[in-house]
Amino acid sequence: MSKPIIAIVGRPNVGKSALFNRLAKQRLAVVEDFAGVTRDRLYVDTDFDGRTVSLVDTGGFDPTEKEGLMPSVVAQARFAISEAEVIVFVLDARHELTALDFAVAEELRKTRKPIIVAVNKADNARQLNSFDELGLPIVIPVSALHGRNIDELIEAIVAVLPPEQGSEAEVESVKIAIVGRPNVGKSSLLNAILGEERSIVSDQPGTTRDAIDTRLDWGGHTLTLIDTAGMRRKAKVKQAMEYHTVLRALRAIDRADVVFLVVESGGLAEQDAKIGGYAHEAGKSVILVVNKWDLIEKQLAETDPRKRKRQQALVRGDFQRHIHNYLAFMDYAMVLYVSALTGDGVHDLLHEALRLVAQANTRVPTAQLNAVVRTAVAKHSPPTFKNRKLKVKYATQVAVQPPTIVVFVNDPELMHFSYRRYLENELRAAFGFEGAPLRMFVRSTERMAPE
Repeated sequence: MSKPIIAIVGRPNVGKSALFNRLAKQRLAVVEDFAGVTRDRLYVDTDFDGRTVSLVDTGGFDPTEKEGLMPSVVAQARFAISEAEVIVFVLDARHELTALDFAVAEELRKTRKPIIVAVNKADNARQLNSFDELGLPIVIPVSALHGRNIDELIEAIVAVLPPEQGSEAEVESVKIAIVGRPNVGKSSLLNAILGEERSIVSDQPGTTRDAIDTRLDWGGHTLTLIDTAGMRRKAKVKQAMEYHTVLRALRAIDRADVVFLVVESGGLAEQDAKIGGYAHEAGKSVILVVNKWDLIEKQLAETDPRKRKRQQALVRGDFQRHIHNYLAFMDYAMVLYVSALTGDGVHDLLHEALRLVAQANTRVPTAQLNAVVRTAVAKHSPPTFKNRKLKVKYATQVAVQPPTIVVFVNDPELMHFSYRRYLENELRAAFGFEGAPLRMFVRSTERMAPE
């Protein structure tokens, strides 16, 4: 089930980003205990009264401005509004309502979505009187700077969220999201997969605008392919297109069991890292699908046949190092080289996706887990810090998808990042967990469960 999206909108300089930051810090879940994952985000997942939501920040919304970057900013804001379940309309209590405020309110009203007016920088109730003129029913005074009435705002948002529910189709099928930046061949890849001898069950509208869920039977399994390639109207500005891509990927990744992150054989870009970072933080199994590899093979075809195999291995090795240097935080991801145009390598994708789902659902008996941990500690003694030595007491697996391990030690502060990675590598070598992030929490022996 996708997390509901909450879009924060309003004209420039009313404090939208400050409110975004304030809401994002409310019981924000810690996804990883270690550094290395980019957090350059236009959105953040957070907890609202036990409900996980995706909070989306937008730029200053001024549809009357036609010059400079404003049209791109407005396009991004409109897209966020179209994707959102709830809209938080931010106003500035220190200023009277403007014609622009009324214009934005009218545009928001046409969406027929729940709208909550957050009057920022409000110090007293008298400042709210004029804001009733907008004709929007829920008006809450807040202070993003001082945290005033933030809990009331969250309660109001939760009250209008759609009820949590999952479909039977989503529960029964293995869901595969095909994501990536524009023009890397996502639609071509989907067509290449479906072009084989498969039984297509149905095409269903997805939860993301312009996305299609395709259900098919494959090898005795029911799969749902979530396509995010539906960019029907070319964005005029590159930034707007990338914004749309990230939001669509966010929705698809949330629902997926496995993510096909499609990249080009020509190399990776910042957008690949953003989308990959979200998949990593969401705990999804990932296959990096290097598309258009036929272009590389075509270049190698001109090589001396006696040297071609060695050259192919060198080129793949170089590209794999390029991937892992760019996406160092997800070096566990499987890499497959395909050509959607020729079909080369495409038949391996679904087979490997099912295998990764099984790996991510692996549950290791506690006895076996601790045997591997004891062997690892004996092979490589834990470090000493300020004359204190780390003592690894016990380990247990507490979750799957992704596999989550809790390691109890005498003092968590003595667990250096490098030693934790060493233990993770030893566990992967012993039990697989291929293609999925391995969550490892380090706790004191006085505690019995992760936070």
